[in-house]
Amino acid sequence: MRSASIIGIVDDDPDVRRSLDSLMRSAGLTPRCFAGAEALLASDVQGELACVVTDLHMPGMTGLALQAEIGRRGWPQPVILMTAYPTDAARDQAMAAGAAAFLTKPVDPDALLEAIGVAVG
Repeated sequence: MRSASIIGIVDDDPDVRRSLDSLMRSAGLTPRCFAGAEALLASDVQGELACVVTDLHMPGMTGLALQAEIGRRGWPQPVILMTAYPTDAARDQAMAAGAAAFLTKPVDPDALLEAIGVAVG
């Protein structure tokens, strides 16, 4: 994994964003945190991102809807979804749409870093 990789983190929980921000920095990655899918989509960082890590359940646009919009826009970044409330249906939908990984919260830090490493090569 490139040490300069910029990882988009999308989660409505500020504690989760802070925790993932710290994890990314400790792994030599550069996080860009967003409180929701709409904030990511409205930003100008798309060309900088190596990967997007998003929560599944958020107010407004869900992680699955964000994944679909990223695909619709033709963004090349892999998407990793995470949720505290996993269901087979959500996992199947995410993976069928090309998700790089579907992780359960609380996310194991090593599993997330491994998923990011595989996703960004």
